[in-house]
Amino acid sequence: MARISIIGTGLIGTSMALALRNAGIKNLELVGTDQNSSARAGAAKRKVFDRMENRLTPSVRDADIVIVATPVMAMRDLLSTIAPDLPDGCVVTDVGSSKKVVLEWAEEVLPKRVHFVGGHPMAGKETSGPETADGNLFKDKTYCIVPSPTADKIAVSEITSLAEAVGARPFFIGVEEHDSFVAAVSHLPFMMSVALVNTASKSANWEDIAQLASSGFRDLSRLASGDTVMHRDICVSNPQPIVAWIDAFIRELYDVRKMLDDSDGPRGEELHQVFEDASLARAKWQAGIVSRQNTSAAEIPSFSENMGEMFMGRKAMEAQKRFFAGSKDASQKDK
Repeated sequence: MARISIIGTGLIGTSMALALRNAGIKNLELVGTDQNSSARAGAAKRKVFDRMENRLTPSVRDADIVIVATPVMAMRDLLSTIAPDLPDGCVVTDVGSSKKVVLEWAEEVLPKRVHFVGGHPMAGKETSGPETADGNLFKDKTYCIVPSPTADKIAVSEITSLAEAVGARPFFIGVEEHDSFVAAVSHLPFMMSVALVNTASKSANWEDIAQLASSGFRDLSRLASGDTVMHRDICVSNPQPIVAWIDAFIRELYDVRKMLDDSDGPRGEELHQVFEDASLARAKWQAGIVSRQNTSAAEIPSFSENMGEMFMGRKAMEAQKRFFAGSKDASQKDK
């Protein structure tokens, strides 16, 4: 029987467990743990884990795969703590939003007898906790897989299969690209949401302004309701890319400001073109027709390009079947 241990039973960790259960994987034991007793209790109520442990050591004992689903800044100490108890050949992965620091910590503290593959499902909610977990959270979402230069091929294969088992689309990407690109489309939007809420709510007229706030403010401010510890850790662990994208956003906003504050009056046609460009870019993104002009397929291959053969080879593909051959997706592919 394969054993997957999930450390951190909040929104992502418990959603991962639910998604693995939904995959119909045979002979799979799911073990959960969390330092927060409320999170453990909430996850236990979902009745998705076969066993809930109070301590780290028994949670990772005899595990085939360990998924670390905690805030990023807790990961170094956690990896260091579990390192002596990880069984030989164990595959350790994470779901953190910053990858460079996590891969560095894994290289520093994990023994060579285990394998680490960075992971990051591009999915989430502004709510947190196991009570809000959703087994469909990862369905059709991109799941970034960030192998270290020394990543074991079989380990990469197994995390690729795990991503597919929870319904996601594996996407291979380098660590520097990941941290920069995610800063643009995930970390920057959160910062913008926070800035909007703080700008409006710090006004002396906020009580009256709040009466006028409707769907636009609600939609743009949604991310400000997110897990504050998680977002703090994201910012602390990935500061330079976030700063770069904040600067780019300020320049974009300042260009619009100049169009509005021109000495001859607002430059309406230029403003209209800015809005047209943004509307077209968003429409293309929603339609899935954004080109990859700056991304080399050779550097960042998609799973559809037969990643099993390119990265892992025949032996790894056999290992890939070890844990996930019983899933619904796998059974459909075999037909």
